[in-house]
Formats: sequence, structure tokens, C-alpha cells
Amino acid sequence: MEKRDLKDRLAEGLAMRGMRATDLAEKTGINKTTISYYINGKTVPRSSKLYLIAQALDVSEAWLLGYDVAIHR
Repeated sequence: MEKRDLKDRLAEGLAMRGMRATDLAEKTGINKTTISYYINGKTVPRSSKLYLIAQALDVSEAWLLGYDVAIHR
């Protein structure tokens, strides 16, 4: 099984939670433009930002990074 990209998991996490990029930006305090870069695969968040995103989406960081692990925190 191949590893999924963060951008794919981020889109999946947002859809599961019924959230938009602006919602995630508000919940995490991360700039909306930066969130957009993550969603479009232009950049990958540092571990501190990844933690905030995973916490906001209530998913595990490893799952968000695309690993074949349980989604739950």
C-alpha cells in the first residue's frame, strides 16, 4: 500500500469534519494562505503546525502525514 500525501489527507480530514480552510485557519491560528499552501501541496507544515492541524481535525499526526495508521488521536 502506498503512502498518501499530506494534501490528500488534509482534504479528507477537512471533508470529514465539514470544515473549510478558513475554519481550520481560525481553529489553529495558522494563516489562511499557509493553510492553502498545505492543501495545495506547495509546502508541508512543521511539526508544531502539524500538531495544531491534527488537533483541530481530531486525527493523528501520522495519519495526516499519510501513513497507514489509525486515524484517531
